[in-house]
Amino acid sequence: MAVQMNQESFIMQAWDLIEEIIHANSSQQDLNATIEHLLDDPDDSDEAMDDLLLLSEVRKLTEIEDEVSLLEKLTLLFQQVRASTTILRPYHQHFVTPDGCNRVTWSNFQSKYPVGIFQKLFRFKQEHIAVLISALEIPESISFDGYITSGIEALLLLLRRMSSLCRYADLSMEFDLLPQYQSQVFNGLCVFLFKKIGPHIRRLDHDWFTDRSNLDLWSAAMREKGCPLENTIGWGDGTHIPVCKPIEGQRPWYCGHHKTHCFKALVLTTVSGLMLGFGPFDGSTHDSLAADIVGLDDLLMEHLSFHDGTHFNLFLDAGYRVGHSMITPYRRRRDMTQDEMEWNRRMCRDRVAVEWSIGKIKTLFKMLTYKKNLKALLSPVATYFFLAMHLTNLHTILYGCEVAQYFDVDVEPLESYLRGFR
Repeated sequence: MAVQMNQESFIMQAWDLIEEIIHANSSQQDLNATIEHLLDDPDDSDEAMDDLLLLSEVRKLTEIEDEVSLLEKLTLLFQQVRASTTILRPYHQHFVTPDGCNRVTWSNFQSKYPVGIFQKLFRFKQEHIAVLISALEIPESISFDGYITSGIEALLLLLRRMSSLCRYADLSMEFDLLPQYQSQVFNGLCVFLFKKIGPHIRRLDHDWFTDRSNLDLWSAAMREKGCPLENTIGWGDGTHIPVCKPIEGQRPWYCGHHKTHCFKALVLTTVSGLMLGFGPFDGSTHDSLAADIVGLDDLLMEHLSFHDGTHFNLFLDAGYRVGHSMITPYRRRRDMTQDEMEWNRRMCRDRVAVEWSIGKIKTLFKMLTYKKNLKALLSPVATYFFLAMHLTNLHTILYGCEVAQYFDVDVEPLESYLRGFR
């Protein structure tokens, strides 16, 4: 029975293929004209010869009236097509124009991507693309190993690729670029931007983060929501980003807790929804060890302490060790008091905000959730995450976020945020 079903499925696939070919040549005259055109074409490549032979066989099929003979011929033809190295080669199809006339430019990007779908594809509105290019300091023209592109084309390709699960082949027709060209532009721009923002997204001495007025505002917002701990201005948590199993050195990448190969990052979120981070760390690294590696408690002491004796702090989960400015819940024990349990409940209730922030990164930029696109040791996978964090902060500044809305605070202005990246 299974053999019969497989045979029927095979015949159905073959017939669908032939129908597509016949549909493209709706009449016998069109089919003959196509064959004559191929005969006159000086192209004598293997691909052209295979196309010619295929069409010739299809023409013969249209003349067969006996159903049994038709199925036999159809099966043989389909087997020939499946065994061919030049027919049905979707990833090797170019789908691009010879002169690149359909590439993305300032003059055509609004017509290529209407307003109604633009933000769904690129996460930002059309009117903010120029703002992004200026904020990221992307030059008007840029070259990556000889692959020349414009600033807007490179940025839109980066946003389109990171915000979806598309392969390069899927985007070839859309951007009028070959897959290898897209790869050079995408990874080249990621590395180019990470060299600019990487050192800054992973430090705490930003004016907007250490400004006393901001810290007082954030801690007051926390108090209004019922936070029992004075001077709490945000939260910290670790996250893991699954990647393809590397071909060598697999042990440091493997996380026994999540049962996958990954790298980890430490994310700090303020009440306004903006994030800073540290990493990347090995997949086997515990969250508490990651905080100790960067000296998080010492950094918080250094940048969130003032001469009047005021110290601001972050709240983290019970997996971290308690520090001077790193506060965690009371550990569970048999003799926990009701006050301690109530304190834990009130503190942990709002700690979900850091999960909202991490979730926003992975929701906006779906590529980070698809491990088959993250090839460790072959692609700069960690740069994707920290670049996505920076882009998410820019998205929050332009459009707001759930965290700032929940605590009813304003997000920092764009210029104030970018001052720490200059």
